[in-house]
Amino acid sequence: MTIIYFILILGITVFIHELGHFIFAKKFGVYVYEFSIGMGPRLFKFNRKNDETDYCIRLLPIGGFVQMAGEEMEVDDKVPEDKRLGSKKAYQRFLIMVAGVMMNFLLAIVLYFIIGLFNNVSMDNVYVQNSTIKNLDENDKIVAINNHFVNNYDKLALEMTIAGENEFTMTVKNGNEKKDVKVNPIKVGESNLLYGFDYGFKVEDLKIISSDIKGLSIDDLITKINDIEIKSYLDLLNELDNVSEEKFNLTVVDQNNNEKIIPIKVKEKEDDTLLGYSYGFYISGKTGKGFFAAIKYAFLKFFSVIEQMIFMVFYLVTGKISLNMLSGPVGIFNAVSVYSSYGFFSLVSLLCLICVNVGFINLLPLPAFDGGHVLFIIIEKIKGSKVNPKVENAIHNIGFMLLMLLMILVTYNDIIRLFWS
Repeated sequence: MTIIYFILILGITVFIHELGHFIFAKKFGVYVYEFSIGMGPRLFKFNRKNDETDYCIRLLPIGGFVQMAGEEMEVDDKVPEDKRLGSKKAYQRFLIMVAGVMMNFLLAIVLYFIIGLFNNVSMDNVYVQNSTIKNLDENDKIVAINNHFVNNYDKLALEMTIAGENEFTMTVKNGNEKKDVKVNPIKVGESNLLYGFDYGFKVEDLKIISSDIKGLSIDDLITKINDIEIKSYLDLLNELDNVSEEKFNLTVVDQNNNEKIIPIKVKEKEDDTLLGYSYGFYISGKTGKGFFAAIKYAFLKFFSVIEQMIFMVFYLVTGKISLNMLSGPVGIFNAVSVYSSYGFFSLVSLLCLICVNVGFINLLPLPAFDGGHVLFIIIEKIKGSKVNPKVENAIHNIGFMLLMLLMILVTYNDIIRLFWS
């Protein structure tokens, strides 16, 4: 099913984007050779009566295109000049180029609205819950990470991702009081305990779910590490992080309410799967449900993701994050596998995220992107004459080749993460 979901999500994203270009190209009388979903060898083609366009499905579900007369290097004399893209007015070419992005954005907003209709959804802002950090209190509102403004979960997640395993300063507010709190991330591995260590048991919340240790049984409940009382999973992680020796005493209570003290020997592991970090607190936000809450959520979430994308580009340019953090088709496939385990609306949320990402990236004023074409239209209006079509096409072709090289690099990094991280 993951493969089917993957094809559907990418297919819908690409189809709606290319449909935008196609509708406006047809509206303004541009000759369209082909409307294709997918890349690579052609699998299926059909034509409509009195329509020059070939409608195609291609093998690789990683893109698509609308091939219009006037985009190619050489002029096609078989197509009348008034049907070529370059003959159209600047505002018409502008609308043709941005229509794909607008369709992606519109679909995302509509789908976010549907998610909001049927679910309790976040109404923005993030608050501290279940903190084990000194001076960090229940319902403190998170307003900044390392002095970078935070106003929603997406921005918080981005800033914490950039911080990685490094200590960061979190600014919180409660009423009129504002304070800075130091947070030290703790690596959490596939055993649900600390990354890089083998304890001989696994836990879920505070219950033992598997054990290789004599006397430690499934469903035993952890109550202490050494003499420190453990009341939550975060307490457990923080105390494990504070254990300085290679062994400690684990106090548990079995199903008969008998207390047992089990000596644990800690072994370092060279190979483990890093799932994330524990920060010593959880977060929550205000939620809402219903028609008006859904409208608010749709626009809040949409602009939140746009804001996150802007900062991602800024942090890429300034070197705060590396190209290794970008994902391509393989990374999306892996994300589909994860999101699908959380249900239908989780997959719809992923579709929204990819739609906004595709739309935003295409708006960037770079060669081969829609934004690159728009940039040349703006240059044309500033200088009062068109840029030489051959020069423009050559720049876009070079940009496309560089884009393909970037895609290869990103795909390689995705494969490395998938099989060797």
